[in-house]
Amino acid sequence: MITAPVFRSPVIPVRIKAALTLVTAAMIFPLVQAQAPAELPMAAAVIGGVREMMIGAIIGLALTLLLTGAEVGGLIVGQQAGIALADVIDPTGNQQASIMGQIYTISLTLLFLLAGGHRATMAALLDTFSVIPLLSFQFDEMFLMLLVEMLAGAFILGIRLAGPVLIALFLLGTALAFISRTMPQLNILTVGFTLRLLVALGVASLAIIAYQDLMLDAVWDGVEQVRAAFGLDPVNSRLVT
Repeated sequence: MITAPVFRSPVIPVRIKAALTLVTAAMIFPLVQAQAPAELPMAAAVIGGVREMMIGAIIGLALTLLLTGAEVGGLIVGQQAGIALADVIDPTGNQQASIMGQIYTISLTLLFLLAGGHRATMAALLDTFSVIPLLSFQFDEMFLMLLVEMLAGAFILGIRLAGPVLIALFLLGTALAFISRTMPQLNILTVGFTLRLLVALGVASLAIIAYQDLMLDAVWDGVEQVRAAFGLDPVNSRLVT
């Protein structure tokens, strides 16, 4: 509830998050009760509880880092199009974000929900009980590498999302340079800013439609990386029902 995509959103009231956490814990406990020791000192219970929280935090943070790739792509597009100064409030994170970053982030989040990514996140968490005995989790460099790979994947995703717009703006800039040489009386700065904005929005709209499979593949590759890091079997279907 603290780090997972969608669940971590401040738009969701804290009471709802707490209730969902308690209900989920109450449903899971009968399934893992046999793993719990008969006698457990308070110190061991506290340490074990922190370890159990780390499992969920790692899963949620890894997928959240991946989804930030959409914000990276939108930020690159906004800077190149000249609209990065007009920032808005991100309702999913309660923080300032670029306009294009918002468009990319909302699109990727909707695809994440439509494909059942939120259920895949919860399924990965529940499946860890079958491979990691209760209160026995140990953090090692493998999970740190998972977070690093997710962060690198987010930057790659952002660059790939922004690629078509960057190419279009480069070609537009080249064309405007030739026009300014042949028509010096034309105010290229005023015309160029409007054209760059229109081209950026148009190409970005087409790219989001064309890149649905790319974004879905990125999400599910991230889910598979998380499951592999915890020694879980791959998901049989890319649509979790």
